[in-house]
Amino acid sequence: MPETSDIRWGIIGPGWIAQLFAEDLARTPGARCVAVASRDLGRAKAFAERHGIAMAYGDYAAMAADPQVDIVYIATPHSHHHAHARMMLEGGKPVLVEKPFAMNATEAADIVALARARGLFAMDAMWTLCNPLFRRLAGVVAAGGIGTPRAFSASIGPMGAAKAHRIEDPDLGGSFTLECMVYPMNILAGLAPNLLEGTQVSASALLTERGVDSGSAIQLKNDDGYATMSGGFVLGAKGGGSSSFQLIGDEGWLAVTDNLFNPGRALISARGREMEEIAEPSSTERYRWEIEEAGRCLRAGRGESPLVSHELTLAVMRLLDQAMIQTRGGILP
Repeated sequence: MPETSDIRWGIIGPGWIAQLFAEDLARTPGARCVAVASRDLGRAKAFAERHGIAMAYGDYAAMAADPQVDIVYIATPHSHHHAHARMMLEGGKPVLVEKPFAMNATEAADIVALARARGLFAMDAMWTLCNPLFRRLAGVVAAGGIGTPRAFSASIGPMGAAKAHRIEDPDLGGSFTLECMVYPMNILAGLAPNLLEGTQVSASALLTERGVDSGSAIQLKNDDGYATMSGGFVLGAKGGGSSSFQLIGDEGWLAVTDNLFNPGRALISARGREMEEIAEPSSTERYRWEIEEAGRCLRAGRGESPLVSHELTLAVMRLLDQAMIQTRGGILP
């Protein structure tokens, strides 16, 4: 793919997240959206008109067959990620799959295996790992700035959610653990993979009348240290509490203080130096960083991103499987 060519994106599943993604895509140099698909053609046309997209499809197979599309962003409910990722890959399209990447580790591994077999790029749309402040923090940890990571903690919300929202629907994969705890799991994997090796998982959850985990707490423990993460949503409530994380090493620590999902401010105390506060205003550009990362990988002919590697994604999905077994009695289909 020529360096000067725009990456031509397609979007399937024109919901709320796709709206935000399309807004940032329009502001990202070297990228443009050329097609959108929905099972409802009217919905696809409305989305296309709102975002200045040339082509709208009423079925996903048409997207997979469109020669003008270089990569597809999959923003359908995660209960359908596996099937839709397979459809796009079988049609020869690289994919960026909204989180959670799949319903379970088996589905995730199948997507990865198919992408590798077809020689196509596939990436979990974990924007946090591409965030510029997160990349700075990862650099500090990788350079030994806080020593060996020993303890990690993260808190999400509480978060308001409208009643009858997708997140409480078991038929659409409703699960706070899959929907939100995937974030601290990925952050931990990206900053302190040593705390994931040979780890023991202990998880508990609050279940709704429909059997969906509306909140959960997960603890990981191994010979190097431990990690704890917790949070939840409240049906019928509005707004959300703070979401943050901290990582403690044996020679220092760091903490994101403003937004676990898309960090813009952090505190660092590295190797006995004075505590430093750092800020990254560009974090407000949200999805741009994962869009650019996918574009870089496509131009370089890579099958996976070094920032959001396949093995990182699969490791997180395997841990989430263990949490779901303990909280819901089994992995979700």
